[in-house]
Amino acid sequence: MPGSELSHASATDDALVWIDCEMTGLNPDTEEILEIYCILTTGNLDIIDPEGFHAVIHWPASRLDQMDEWCTNTHGNSGLTAAVIASDTTPAQAAEGLYRYITKFIPKPRTALLAGNSVHADRAFLRKEPYGRVMEHLHYRILDVSSIKEAARRWSPQLLSRAPAKKGSHKARDDILESIDEARYYREAIFGGASGIIR
Repeated sequence: MPGSELSHASATDDALVWIDCEMTGLNPDTEEILEIYCILTTGNLDIIDPEGFHAVIHWPASRLDQMDEWCTNTHGNSGLTAAVIASDTTPAQAAEGLYRYITKFIPKPRTALLAGNSVHADRAFLRKEPYGRVMEHLHYRILDVSSIKEAARRWSPQLLSRAPAKKGSHKARDDILESIDEARYYREAIFGGASGIIR
């Protein structure tokens, strides 16, 4: 049947690049990235490298003092503020490390999708220099788990009651792993598990 042929041809196990950034605020024109964590999975959500990539970028206390109340409290309580001040990693070094990490596992450009929760916000920051070539290496499409969640909220709200609970720690690694778990839940609950992946 034509439909089944299309389904077979469209299935993919292309990698997903899960990135979570912690920032000084939400405006990419005026705020800075403080922390980046990246975990790579297959399209079937199997983790490729459990260690992932992690960078805490140095900013002086005078810059962090400009954060709003929410960021000041959240990053202070998580220990990120102190880690940022103590770090000696520059934005350029973080960008280079992230690029080398991704291309080590995914050398072919524009095949892997950026993935995460509300990942458009992270992408807005990562499109700025010195991170620009990281985004250029990835596909222009994204997989935003928050979009799936909002669709379920409107069209199948009973799914949300069974979704995995989130800690909301705003620690980059924890946030990514929770995003992957949430994606796995929706994959099973909405899309029939991993049976659609063509090996």
